[in-house]
Amino acid sequence: MTKIIKRTMPVLTAVTLLLTVVALALTPVALADIVKGNTYANVAAVQTRLATLGYYRSTVDGVWGNGTLSAVKRFQSDNGLVADGDVGGATARALRVTLPVTGGITYGKTDANVAAVQARLKTYGYYASTVDGVWGKGTLRAVLKYQSENGMTVDGMVGSGTAGKLGVTLSTAARSGGINKGKTYANVKAVQTALKSRGYYTSTVDGAWGKRTMCAVMSFQSDNGLTVDGVVGNATERKLGITLGSGGSSGGSNGSGGVGNVSQADLDLLARCVYGESRGEPYNGQVAVAAVVLNRVKSSKFPNTIYGVIYQKNAFTAVNDGQINLTPNQTAYNAARDALGGWDPTGGCLYYYNPATATSSWIWTLTVHIRIGRHNFAL
Repeated sequence: MTKIIKRTMPVLTAVTLLLTVVALALTPVALADIVKGNTYANVAAVQTRLATLGYYRSTVDGVWGNGTLSAVKRFQSDNGLVADGDVGGATARALRVTLPVTGGITYGKTDANVAAVQARLKTYGYYASTVDGVWGKGTLRAVLKYQSENGMTVDGMVGSGTAGKLGVTLSTAARSGGINKGKTYANVKAVQTALKSRGYYTSTVDGAWGKRTMCAVMSFQSDNGLTVDGVVGNATERKLGITLGSGGSSGGSNGSGGVGNVSQADLDLLARCVYGESRGEPYNGQVAVAAVVLNRVKSSKFPNTIYGVIYQKNAFTAVNDGQINLTPNQTAYNAARDALGGWDPTGGCLYYYNPATATSSWIWTLTVHIRIGRHNFAL
């Protein structure tokens, strides 16, 4: 009987080879990258410079891919560098990109600073989104492109050089804009109406000064060659074509002078509460504390005066420990005025607490709507 020999090994070998080929085909191509990390900011900076120099034609999206790799290699080849696609020190220097890129503003990403930068970038055609005072990817991309196309080192950071080139004055102090003649209801409403008619303000005309109004003022100022500070002074008032009434002082003035129908005594007390409860917190967090006091005044659950709310038994730690008697600084007065002008970063909250130090079990049953700095704001 003839013996039948099964030739299994060659078949298995062929199958193995086939599977290996398939696996290799499905394996993503190994890409070179940025030595200091393929973060969104780093990749966006490299793409921006390559686009300015004509090597990259796709969207600056901060995503490392074959298009970016090919552009890097072409740039390296044309500039006498090793064309390996890796963006190391030599390639970064040749591109004039400072890595790693974090992006930001050396004076702080405050609402006013960011809005001023956004407003100028929008006027110059680099920023297409809403001027909202919020630092994000869109703002970073605009800064990178502006730096790249204006012969500056591309680092995404708005320092004195970039700020000077943009024509904006930045500040380490918290600012919220304002009206030199006072943030009265009538004045704010007139400003909002004028800005809305020109397409700068898209929210409700409510006579309440807040971040949206400040940002709209800054956009208008930038487009009209005015100082971009968010403050409606004489020049901005004239350019808007409005006549404002003389009222309380603006957010940038000294501590004296009430706001609207609020007495000087109430303003002083509210500023003392802000200072005693929240000094050292972010500016919007200080405004939020003042807003909680005012929200309680309007609520049927609490006394209907600022004095009654603040001095309600065990309502505020600053009253219990005596810090309510400290002399408030200008920031506390500004925060009190902004809250009285209608700015409520909490969206109507009646309570706030520091979760790291709170001892009341009841406070934890509340619904937290927002956290600002070290405080939870709740209803």
